[in-house]
Amino acid sequence: MTPARAILPAELPALLALNNRHTPAVNALALPELAALVEGALLALAAWEGGAARALLLAFGPEGPARGPNHAWIRAHAPEAAYVDRLVVDGPAQGRGLGRALYAALAARAAAAGLAGLGCEVNLAPPNPESLAFHSRLGFRRLGEATDPRNGKRVAYLACSAAQFLRSAATPPLSRGARLNTSLSQAPGASHLPGDPLSPA
Repeated sequence: MTPARAILPAELPALLALNNRHTPAVNALALPELAALVEGALLALAAWEGGAARALLLAFGPEGPARGPNHAWIRAHAPEAAYVDRLVVDGPAQGRGLGRALYAALAARAAAAGLAGLGCEVNLAPPNPESLAFHSRLGFRRLGEATDPRNGKRVAYLACSAAQFLRSAATPPLSRGARLNTSLSQAPGASHLPGDPLSPA
């Protein structure tokens, strides 16, 4: 597995196929949509193995237009959080700590940009219990729920402070038996955590 790195334009078709294999855990995209997301992202990373796309992370800051109702939810409830639009880890790469490493890279980028936390959404209906368990192990907490008006998915909003995540990322990686379907594209996720800089007054 090569280290995660910035995405090249020629790699978009392979990453599109990776993303769309993981619906409904993440929302399906067309190639122009993926290109626009990568171009406007705070952080856009991909990991490869033997020429195959194994992971994709797209995250946004609070600036610019909201990337849908989920991003808008995070802006309203956690304006100092980086929003994880999607994190997809392919089946053969799950259970090797790749999702954790991508989140650590995002936490570092968010902190450098002056953002105090990370936020994402995970599907409740259709259910994605593996992703909920994965985020719980990393210290994310549930902050709210909503129904995505675009597709009717029920989602949970999750958040973690960047500092807390960087501390948790220093712990041993997930066991090889853990399923790591961290495809996060269904709905929003992020909000304040008690005791951290994102907490409401």
